[in-house]
Amino acid sequence: MPLQSFSQNKRQLKPKRPSKIESADKFVDLTYNLYHKVYVHDSLTQVGIEIPSDLESELLESAQNDIDELFQVLPDVIDDIGNSGASFVNKGRATLNLNKSKKALKYCALYVKEMVVGTKEEE
Repeated sequence: MPLQSFSQNKRQLKPKRPSKIESADKFVDLTYNLYHKVYVHDSLTQVGIEIPSDLESELLESAQNDIDELFQVLPDVIDDIGNSGASFVNKGRATLNLNKSKKALKYCALYVKEMVVGTKEEE
């Protein structure tokens, strides 16, 4: 199975402490909602459980909504971290949380890419 190369043995945990910068915290929440959906799908396919097509289409639609929301929040995140009156500590925490989110998004992107490449090879 080509998807095994990107599956994770251990789930990434969402940052425990919020940054108190609302847009950054929302971005992190949305990222980990998306990550959870992709991780569950990956885990089920690794075990060999076939996901019903209607459930898979609902999952895909929900993931697309999460991605759209991420793109809407992203400009605010950059602006709020750079130009807000938040403390240095909160900006640092927001940056750390965003770096953790980056790892989760990278996993999601690699998994989706492998799914698309895998389906093209099967056809």
